[in-house]
This record gives sequence, structure tokens and C-alpha cells, in this order.
Amino acid sequence: MSVWNTLSLKIRRRESPFYDFLYRTAKRVLGCSMPVIPGLHAFLYREWATRTSAWHNFWRIVYYEPMFKAACRKVGSGFKLWYAGNGICRIVGNLQISMGDNVTMFDNVSLAGIRIFDEPELIVGDNTYIAPRVRFMIARKVTIGSHCLIGCVMIADNPGHPFDAEQRMVPGGGLPPAELVAPVRIGDFCLLNLTTYVYPGTVVGDGVVAKIGTHLKGVLPPFALVEGSPCRVVKLLPIPEGIRARVGEERYESWIAQRKAFLTEQQTGV
Repeated sequence: MSVWNTLSLKIRRRESPFYDFLYRTAKRVLGCSMPVIPGLHAFLYREWATRTSAWHNFWRIVYYEPMFKAACRKVGSGFKLWYAGNGICRIVGNLQISMGDNVTMFDNVSLAGIRIFDEPELIVGDNTYIAPRVRFMIARKVTIGSHCLIGCVMIADNPGHPFDAEQRMVPGGGLPPAELVAPVRIGDFCLLNLTTYVYPGTVVGDGVVAKIGTHLKGVLPPFALVEGSPCRVVKLLPIPEGIRARVGEERYESWIAQRKAFLTEQQTGV
């Protein structure tokens, strides 16, 4: 152990009155803070916020965002790749990405195409927001609708690795068999809150709201509030009347029919 480490340890342990004095002196020094100067520090904060925001936006516009778009199959107008510390999202594997208009996502979103099928796809609809640190692990296809707010920890259409221990012994842990891959579809107008998970084969109906920490699996009816692991439907939410004109009568009535079918299934236990 170096002399400095030995001294530091003696001070932290306060082994003698002298080391106790050094410890208390260091605490007072490290606990010092400069008083706020009215006007000055408020101005300095605004200056810092404006300067760093302008700097990040400059690099987003001229460098990071165009590079990301070039790596996608299609990106609609109004796309924004906001700064969260990375600058750009790294796309792993041969993932084919299609973004609608006015999609917002952050530069620390993880995008991985798993090498089971040749061209795994991620499709995101118009006006959808993808929060920081969302992870996509896609072997075949994940579709997200329009006007969604996505804060999931993970959205995956595959289990990541095989269930068989012997297969996991291959270098890299092995890939899951193709029969375990099941595409994921998330409808329009969904709110999947922070720390939610979406599992392979899940179909999330339009307008579903998932509480924080929900593990979504199976087929979920439209405009339902869900929670838990595995998830359960807490209640069916009102379908906003004003949305009828936006989506059309046929689609609106299909939501009503799907909800009636779900209620019937719950009552009969089929």
C-alpha cells in the first residue's frame, strides 16, 4: 500500500487525535460552498443552459442526426434525435429501421438486430416519442404505432439466447432458435411507462396504458389500463369520443367489438 493510501486510511479511521483533526478539517473544507450572488449566478445558469443547448443542437443538426438517418431505411420529416450524452444511437446488426414523421428519440436508445433472420425490422409510426434508454432487441419485426409514448426498458421479439444450456455454451452464448421468435406489435395512442417490458409475440392494442414496471405479454385489448408481471388488465379505459373523427367509424367500432370480445372471454373463462 502506498504512503498516501496508508495516510488516507488512517485519516478516515481517525486513529489518533491528530488524524481526527485532519478528518474534521477536510470535512469542513470539502463542505464549503460559495454563497449565491443574486443575479450573477442566475445569469450564469441561463448562459450555460443556452450555450450547451446550442452546441448540442448544432452537432445534432449537422452531424449526428444525418448520420443516423443515413443508417435507416426510411426516416420521415420532422425527426429529432435529442442529446442524452451519446451523440448518436449505435445500430448493431443488420436492423432495418423505418421512422414516420415527427418521431422523437434520444441518442442513448439501444438498437440491436439479432442474426437469426436476414433483415430484422423496426417500424415506428408518426408522432411517436421514444424515451431515453429504451432497448430494442429484434430478430424479425417490431412495429410501433403512431402517437405513442414509449418508455420501456426492453422491447424484444426473441428471448436473446437459447433456453437449452448446451446451446448457450457456444461462443457468445448462442442464438435462440427461430421458432422462439415472435413479432411484436404496439398499436396507436399507447403509453408504455418507464421500466415496462414488452415480450416476444405481444400484441398491444390501440390506446393501451401500461403502469410503471409492467411486463406486457399476450394480446391486450384496446384502451386498457394494465399492470403487473405478468400483466393483467386493471380496467378498460373510456375511448375518447373526439378520436372517432380522426380514425373513422369503422376502426372506432372495431375497438368496441374487441373490448366486448375481451369481456366475454373474461366472463366465460375461454
